[in-house]
Amino acid sequence: MVLISILFCLALQRFANVGGWFHPLWFDVYLKTLNPWLSKMDERLAILLVVIPILLALALMHFVFIWRPLGLIVSTAILFFCIDARDLKYKLTSYFDSLDKADTHAAANAVADFISDDSIGNAADLSRAVSRAILLKSFEQIFVGLFWFMVGNIYGVITYFMIAHLRQSALRINHNYIELAKLAAKIQMVLEWLPARLLGFSYALVGNFNKGFGYFSKYVWSGPGEVKKFVVDSGLAALDVSPNAGDADQSENRAILDIISRVLIVWLVGMMLVLVGIWL
Repeated sequence: MVLISILFCLALQRFANVGGWFHPLWFDVYLKTLNPWLSKMDERLAILLVVIPILLALALMHFVFIWRPLGLIVSTAILFFCIDARDLKYKLTSYFDSLDKADTHAAANAVADFISDDSIGNAADLSRAVSRAILLKSFEQIFVGLFWFMVGNIYGVITYFMIAHLRQSALRINHNYIELAKLAAKIQMVLEWLPARLLGFSYALVGNFNKGFGYFSKYVWSGPGEVKKFVVDSGLAALDVSPNAGDADQSENRAILDIISRVLIVWLVGMMLVLVGIWL
């Protein structure tokens, strides 16, 4: 059922370009509802209070919809709202069109929200910033969610999803939630550590194996605080891209979009082989 849910979800998001329907408003409302209790709690208990009621509700829903077709629909729907596997090239259409016209200023404006970086000096810096954003967004929006869905089904993906959004929303709901936001960030990095390693190895498999695996083997045991750097640098290494941003251009961006698609295929094939092994 896990594989079928993933296939349905990826077909809708990746190939039909349908997705991005989640709006964090419901989570903000949820946190505001819990605010009277959260504000009086130790941050560790506060995180449990945020996560456990949702997991219990999912367990109840899973029991009610235990009949396989309905359970499949529920699992697919939850995964659908927890990941966004749409191809990022559609968000970058205006950026690529502007670069084709040698209009760097228009290209920078087209990806201003995408890269969240104001320190862009030239076209090469802009292309490298876009490369990093593609690798990070793909990791955060697709691969971490898929990993925890494969490991823990709906409970795994929703736990990561809530921790990630708690880190983003805590201070917006209550400016005193500094320690809560810090703890959520630490837990998120821990939850991202293992899928980042799997992703880094996958990049090596579908890219330049010598360069990619060389980086992977050297930095595989780096700490959770280095997760985002590991994700970006392992992707660039697998493409045999120079760490010097001055060599970056839009062909690098397109190559990264391509390698992400290939990694998705590798993950799907890997899941199928694991399931076959279990059945045998």
